[in-house]
Amino acid sequence: MILSILSLLFSCSDKNKLPKGVLPKQKMQEVMWDMIRTGEFLNGFVLYKDTAIDKVAESQKWYNKVYQLHKITKTDFDKSYAYYQGHPVLMKEILDSLSKKQVPVKPAIQDSAAIKDSIKKRIQPSLIDKRIRSIDTLKKRKIIKRKKNYKAV
Repeated sequence: MILSILSLLFSCSDKNKLPKGVLPKQKMQEVMWDMIRTGEFLNGFVLYKDTAIDKVAESQKWYNKVYQLHKITKTDFDKSYAYYQGHPVLMKEILDSLSKKQVPVKPAIQDSAAIKDSIKKRIQPSLIDKRIRSIDTLKKRKIIKRKKNYKAV
């Protein structure tokens, strides 16, 4: 009887409770987002431009900056990553939230009216442009005909 009561109590315990030393889901999302962005930066700008760099040491240097930014250690991250890998439902939630995240892009031109005007100018060519194009195509046809006749003679 006592064993069944104890098993009932332990089975009803909080399954969402994380073990000691594992980062909470929100913190893990932030750290992983910064790790992904750091990896992209390394591949796109640091390691790509200078082939003489020790890639492993340079990568560790940049990833250590991410750990310092979030006030964690590499072992904290590794332990948390291993935990979330062992729990696919939680890892899927983290990865899904990362895939939905977008980097905000600042527009080069702040004035939206200027953007709309520039698009209209590109789409609607003036009548003068149309006439010049038609004259150019007629000249090209005459030149092509002359070249063909010249080669035939």
